Amino acid sequence: MKRILIAVALVMLLVAVALQSQTPAPKPGPEQKKLEIWVGDWTYEGENKTTPLGPAGKFSGKSTVRSILGGFFVEWRGEEKGPNGPLQWAEIDSFDPVNKKYGWNAFGSDGSISVVTYTIEGNTVSYSGTITMGDKPYKMRGTAVFATDFMSFVEKREISIDGRTWMPTFESKSIKSKSAPRYWRDTGLA
Repeated sequence: MKRILIAVALVMLLVAVALQSQTPAPKPGPEQKKLEIWVGDWTYEGENKTTPLGPAGKFSGKSTVRSILGGFFVEWRGEEKGPNGPLQWAEIDSFDPVNKKYGWNAFGSDGSISVVTYTIEGNTVSYSGTITMGDKPYKMRGTAVFATDFMSFVEKREISIDGRTWMPTFESKSIKSKSAPRYWRDTGLA
């Protein structure tokens, strides 16, 4: 009897493993494909305004954005020079299927942490969230408006200490050095 039970258990285990191996791996949906607007090599320049985050002045930088983890996420790596000195930063963007929003979590070599949600509607990305510098959190909001070919965008950002009074933080222009991702060309959005 013991041998029969062991044999049945082994057969059930083999069937479960076989069934699991036949399940196709999940693939990114159209929402994750929209993240491809960011993929590529970018250069950017802009001007900071005087805020609690730092002094006014011009800044410039470059970033590389690539799809990661099967195309479900995009990863940014960047570096810039500006009035606060050199800065390196990293960011992961994703789509939250429960809340139907995109988001990013970013980290800077100055210790800053940003947690943001955003929407993509046509060629406009609208975002809001928080940026923490040291032990002080600030509300953040802004827009990035893409050119019709998705090869450049203009970004404007504001911060708030109390969530009621807003002040401009920066304006910048980013330019991509390679063609628009395939998804955007195929859907006629680029």
